[in-house]
Amino acid sequence: MNWLLKIETELQRVRPNENPGRTRTTARRIAGIALQQFYRQSSDDFIKLIQSAIDDPALPENVHSALERLATRLNANFNSPSVDPINDAMIVVEFVKDTVS
Repeated sequence: MNWLLKIETELQRVRPNENPGRTRTTARRIAGIALQQFYRQSSDDFIKLIQSAIDDPALPENVHSALERLATRLNANFNSPSVDPINDAMIVVEFVKDTVS
């Protein structure tokens, strides 16, 4: 399946007022699918892929920031540093689309 179709499938799973943890997990999967395409890897460990990409100097600052927000653990109150995890994931997707296409 085309990587953009996989991302579209993930985006269709997002529901308004959904559990924020579920939305965050979907966002991580979306970013991971894009990073698989960028690095030409087939690893399904999206968290590890995101964490590795954070250290990649080839990625622009906005992508690094989005990945850091997605990778950071929830705080003691279960709040995420990512206010909009889907938007953060789409920053990664847009970068990969512009780079790979």
